[in-house]
Amino acid sequence: MKHRDHILFWSEATIHSYTQVFFSKNKVLGALLILTTFFDFNLGLSGLLAVVISNLLALGLNFDKHYIQEGSYGFNGLLVGLGLGLYYEPSPAFFVLLMVAMLITFLVTIAVSGILAKYGLPYLSIPFLVGIWSILLAARGFESLGLSQNGVYMLNELYASGDVWLVDSYHWFNSSNIPEPILIYLKSLGAILFQFNALSGIIISIGLLIYSRISFSLSILSFLVAYYFYWFIGADIDALGYSYIGFNFILSGIALGSFFLVPSKTTYLWAFALIPAMVIITAAVSSVFTLVQLGIYSLPFNIIVITFLYVLKLRMKPNAKPEEVRVQLYSPEKNLYERLSNTKRYANFKWQAIGVPFFGEWSVSQGHKGAYTHKEAWQEAWDFVIIDDKQKQYRGTGDYREDYYCFDKPILAPADGVIETVLRGVEDNTIGDANLHQNWGNTIVIKHGYQLYTQLSHLKDSSIKVAKGATVKKGDVIAHCGNSGRSPYPHLHFQIQQTPYIGSKTLEYPLSTYLEKEKEQLHFNFFNYPKEGALIKSVETNKLMSSAFHFIPGRTLNFEVNDGQSTTKITWEVKNDMSNNRYLYCHTSGSKAYFVNDGTLHYFTLFEGKKDSLLYYFYLAAYKVLLGYYDNLEIKEQYPLYLVTNKQLRYLHDFTAPFFQYMRGHYLLNYISIDDDLSPQKIELESSAEVTLFAKSRSKVNFKFSIEESRFALFEVKLQHKTLTAKCVE
Repeated sequence: MKHRDHILFWSEATIHSYTQVFFSKNKVLGALLILTTFFDFNLGLSGLLAVVISNLLALGLNFDKHYIQEGSYGFNGLLVGLGLGLYYEPSPAFFVLLMVAMLITFLVTIAVSGILAKYGLPYLSIPFLVGIWSILLAARGFESLGLSQNGVYMLNELYASGDVWLVDSYHWFNSSNIPEPILIYLKSLGAILFQFNALSGIIISIGLLIYSRISFSLSILSFLVAYYFYWFIGADIDALGYSYIGFNFILSGIALGSFFLVPSKTTYLWAFALIPAMVIITAAVSSVFTLVQLGIYSLPFNIIVITFLYVLKLRMKPNAKPEEVRVQLYSPEKNLYERLSNTKRYANFKWQAIGVPFFGEWSVSQGHKGAYTHKEAWQEAWDFVIIDDKQKQYRGTGDYREDYYCFDKPILAPADGVIETVLRGVEDNTIGDANLHQNWGNTIVIKHGYQLYTQLSHLKDSSIKVAKGATVKKGDVIAHCGNSGRSPYPHLHFQIQQTPYIGSKTLEYPLSTYLEKEKEQLHFNFFNYPKEGALIKSVETNKLMSSAFHFIPGRTLNFEVNDGQSTTKITWEVKNDMSNNRYLYCHTSGSKAYFVNDGTLHYFTLFEGKKDSLLYYFYLAAYKVLLGYYDNLEIKEQYPLYLVTNKQLRYLHDFTAPFFQYMRGHYLLNYISIDDDLSPQKIELESSAEVTLFAKSRSKVNFKFSIEESRFALFEVKLQHKTLTAKCVE
């Protein structure tokens, strides 16, 4: 590890160990948290040493440096270190005990995380609880440890640290000038880091506000719900003041309202609804722990949060609200704006892509909940036919199977899979007849994943080209359309199901990446449900575009960029991370643009880095690109708002975003020209990124692509005050 990288690693591992307490990676918040712990120097030093020891243990045992750098192994050690620094005076015995405590906490962290990871659950501060309880119980017989006088001479300590102004601030924040609920809230907030004063709370609240408006609002509202519930049931409200257990309600509100779940009205309601249950649990466990003279610390928070998240995973519809965060960005606002950008855009994270099973243009003769056979448990299916300009399915009189346009047309595998079941040998019916004894006719069932199958029925007799157990790729010809089974006229029956049997109950499941024709205009659909009567067209990829967007690991793209005054050279490289997610990496700016390419569609999923880099503009310009060329086709999308606006512009919007949004980031792609339909040498595309405020345009950036020789020959960015022109020099 280079010296600079070594410094970066340890600085981030340290500061993130503090910010993880609030489910954050915000460095400003981290700096304020470190500052707060050093209001008592011994306590702050103990916490900092605990973080360093914890991370050294993780590094020494060869645990993933990425997780060490994220603070995943340090924040529980930090809490134990702060707690011990509060209770005991510094001494050789204390520092030895601190190291032993970190070993215990680290081992528990690894063990508990391994157990809970099987269920997709966080370990939160369970290691902290085990670590500090173990030491406090055991240390009662350790005579070499001296009890700390922390808090007794707090004013002298503050005076030594910050002169008179700090003492005056301490007095003011702890005076009766502040309403009792807010005063206890601030003290409870400070108590998270074992700082039992309102001044610490106000500093932490400022850091929390800088980090996240959503988390800040939830911290206050969750605490107030607890405060007034104590008052409503007649419980000892002073318990919130002298024991500072209120931080349990603060952390649970942040965790459930905005971090583990996508912020929404539903998450706010659940965060508040669980507060009374936490009050009861807090009172119950406090009674038990009083018998052994131990604090309950964050136990109620752990019980409620882990239990509720586990319950959500047992739902019949795991994607229902409240919805779990699937790609954690360590910011409630980012998680929310990513989710709001386009529900269908992230369908690949919960759906496997199932495409249309045919070439060309077909019509939906019967859709979901159809009028004929798509009823009850079999209602989520489609029947496809081919029609002409006169809406007829056949030539001439239509008396013969061969008169029907769809008869004998190739049927494709809708996705990669394994042939699960094949039924063949059913004769095709004459027009008007139906075989009610062999209802489904010649049929193929394909397994695409766990509890995910497709069924294609009424296939032509003797046309099936696959056998049970065969592996198929998306787009492989597996049979031809026929008229077998309960089929009075040729058509394809297509359904998605959870079990491998012919005639299984259907599953409501969208089709991915297809075009819908309406009034001679094509509309792009990505994970949607074709309606009855819709004209559906499969996507035919364009070789020139597919080659340009064929970003495989190791490929480099070199550009000369001119901004009207100077020319610079920029290099991008295609890489993949530990999870095999591919991204473009800019060597000049250090920026990353993560993307997905399924062979039919290229789309970006995440951007990290500088918002004035060429890669950022390319991310905006090629946000979603269909890899086939269709004249006048438009693709529209919604950007995550945090990527197209600055913090100042959306600051107030962050507070309202879980409930309603008045700002939008709009993406629009237009297919402009192609020089030759059969053998194109040049394709031009134009796109734009626009921010609207109350539906009125606030800002707009225009882009233009010129694709030649399977590369981006020209990429143009039209900003408000200048134009960037990037020429590929591969």
